[in-house]
Amino acid sequence: MFTVPDVTLNPLTDLERDAFIEEEIADYAVQQVRDAGWPRDRALDRARAELAPVLKREFAEGAEQGHRLWSAMDSDGSCVGWLWVAPIVDTVRLSVFLEQITVAKNFRRQGYGRAMLAALEELLAATGVDELHLTVFVGNEPARRLYASTGYEQLDDDGRQCRLRKRLSQSSREHELA
Repeated sequence: MFTVPDVTLNPLTDLERDAFIEEEIADYAVQQVRDAGWPRDRALDRARAELAPVLKREFAEGAEQGHRLWSAMDSDGSCVGWLWVAPIVDTVRLSVFLEQITVAKNFRRQGYGRAMLAALEELLAATGVDELHLTVFVGNEPARRLYASTGYEQLDDDGRQCRLRKRLSQSSREHELA
């Protein structure tokens, strides 16, 4: 039987933000080598040049627009990943969009993604958020299986990405009644 590790979410510090950006850049470089045919020996520098300014700008804009970012810490106090959510405006329900969930490279395939998602859902529900929305690439089968197994419903599929949603307040009310 597989045990899901415990994680605690803490507001993202500047140092953790820099680690998050570096992890995103490294992942982007690997993806571009695989999917776009970038030369491996120049991919990291090219990814850094393309992505670092975009992420730094998005972090700054996000802070102004009420985005929230967390580091996920394991029981030993190690940072195992990061989460980024943005409020969804003009909805009847209080909803947020999961901009990014990243498990740190050394902690992948150990259940931390599932644990981070559960901790985020619990934190959001406790603060009155009704729904968590996200998109996932159609070809990302492991992520799609994770989201399906944790109660996300598919809203649509444009052939490239799927939009998913989980109703948190309903889930927490059902849990309280059980």
